[in-house]
Amino acid sequence: MSKWTIEQGVLKEYFGEDVTKLVIPDHVTAIGERAFFQCTSLTDVIIPNSVTSIGRQAFLGCSELVHITIPDSVLSIGEEAFFGCTSLTHITIPHGMTVLRQGVFAWCTSLTDLSLPDSITSIERQAFSYCSSLSCIALPNRVSTVEREVFYDCSSLARITLPEGVCSIGDSAFSGCSSLKHIALPNSVTAIGERAFLGCSSLACITIPEGVPRLEVWVFSECSSLEEVTLPDSVTSIRTGAFSDCTSLQFITLPDSVTWMGTSVFSGCSCLEQITIPDGVPWIGDDAFAECSSLTSVTLPDSVTSIGQGAFLGCSRLTNIQIPSHIHKIGRGAFEGCRSLDTFYYTY
Repeated sequence: MSKWTIEQGVLKEYFGEDVTKLVIPDHVTAIGERAFFQCTSLTDVIIPNSVTSIGRQAFLGCSELVHITIPDSVLSIGEEAFFGCTSLTHITIPHGMTVLRQGVFAWCTSLTDLSLPDSITSIERQAFSYCSSLSCIALPNRVSTVEREVFYDCSSLARITLPEGVCSIGDSAFSGCSSLKHIALPNSVTAIGERAFLGCSSLACITIPEGVPRLEVWVFSECSSLEEVTLPDSVTSIRTGAFSDCTSLQFITLPDSVTWMGTSVFSGCSCLEQITIPDGVPWIGDDAFAECSSLTSVTLPDSVTSIGQGAFLGCSRLTNIQIPSHIHKIGRGAFEGCRSLDTFYYTY
């Protein structure tokens, strides 16, 4: 009995349970969907120049696969083709490929070395998520979008180069990249998604390009080493939890263009000492500065009409605050735990 099924040049299914090293026959033109699904004995695979495509989930779960040779004849690789190939350390992407499909190398936890050809124009969501050994990568110049969760939880990723021309960074694109120390966002970036850098606990500084209109929810949450943030005048809103638990952030200048701030924006920023709320912000949201234990003084603009629940909860060093004359609501527990507060200005 043959160890595989080949129909009209397509390798449909493989049966060699005990084989470790495999050379695919020259007459094969395509590797079909799930052809080597969970072939856990395979360690080495050579694909011939006759093959032009690798199907969806073709090598999914090949947990012992260490080496695979993909020839330049391959023009497409399907979604999750190498998902969970946890022993794969290196792979070369063929020069004719243009798209890296969704989850194609997700959970390749040993992957350390990867080079992307200039022909790549699109990298789909979760392509490298959970590649926890990947330390650096440069995106080709033709890539314009970093899709959502592309590098999710790549905990060893310390350096990445984004080309000029990238216009958007998707939701959770770099979430959990705990070794990422610095990233230069090109001036072409105009959108940064929700949780894009959540948990990037080694990130020390970030400059947001001119043209970005808002900071989305939890975008820099838990960036515990973040000390320096530069915001452009294009930013008009800062949404829920954008800088929550940035425990090294001491100072931040909010541009006058900001007119909207969400809840928990700076909650848990225990080193934040001072901040000026721009004139035009209509309210201080719930838990906005909760547990900012180093905050000493706050002056709120006349535009503020309400202060949310727990807004300054646990601000134990806050000594004075001036409440605007147009205030009509102060939420429950807004100043709970402000044990150093001895001056409370309220004009009417």
